[in-house]
Amino acid sequence: MGKFKKSLFSILGFVLILSSFTFATESKTASASEKNEINSIQEYQDLLLVTLKISNPQDEEQLENAVDQFNSKNEFTENALTKYYVETNSKTILPNVDNTKKELDMDKYIQSNVDIGQFTTHKLNENISVTFTNTPVYFIESTTEEDTPPTSSDVEIAAAKYKNTKTYTHSYTAKNFLNMKLFTVKTKGYFQYNGTDVKPKLNDAWYTRGFLSIWQVSNWQKSTYKKGSNYAEVYGRGNFHFGLEINGYGLVVQDQYIKVYLTGNKKGTVYKKTSVK
Repeated sequence: MGKFKKSLFSILGFVLILSSFTFATESKTASASEKNEINSIQEYQDLLLVTLKISNPQDEEQLENAVDQFNSKNEFTENALTKYYVETNSKTILPNVDNTKKELDMDKYIQSNVDIGQFTTHKLNENISVTFTNTPVYFIESTTEEDTPPTSSDVEIAAAKYKNTKTYTHSYTAKNFLNMKLFTVKTKGYFQYNGTDVKPKLNDAWYTRGFLSIWQVSNWQKSTYKKGSNYAEVYGRGNFHFGLEINGYGLVVQDQYIKVYLTGNKKGTVYKKTSVK
């Protein structure tokens, strides 16, 4: 596995003006002058969390709609955003990252920051959780499950006494207060198990590039992995390169290896995981 890479590039002639980053629903629902101005990270997080708890989205699409509705009525102001980046001299989109680590396990990364009071995770329901950071970036983790449809190999499976788990879709999204999606990575699959062995079955894995102009994705892979008789994976992974300029400040370019995956064991237990390098 490669090392976490982060590089800052000079891109001549490129300026992303903050005013161009209008919210998706602004033109339809309200003008900027009609919006409630939000001037702190904590205020934005508190108001958004109240909105999400009331709407109680059950899947990623419903959550996106709820966030869009919120941002049609509220605005994290240009001054507040610029003030954050100037005062912190932030040069990274993922906050509080220890660059000495070879791999960033997102679960451990988030939990360690929760433990020291930098992040807060809110489980809206069984399908959706939101993690707020101490920056204008937040994470959305979504999992859906469905019955695994019959396949032509079911007779063979039954003969070997294998059973199918449900089919899971695991999604990980990073967004910011400008309502810009930085990235979404998804993996969909299931596992066959019989108490002594497990087999990974990948349906698909894919990514969505966010609302940023500096964008490349390379080395994208989707596949399965099996180690011994008690561990298997279905995954999507690749190198994501992206950057952002806020009001002429802080052009940030990162090269990050993002992996979203499901693991299964011989007992049919499925775990949802994400890692970044």
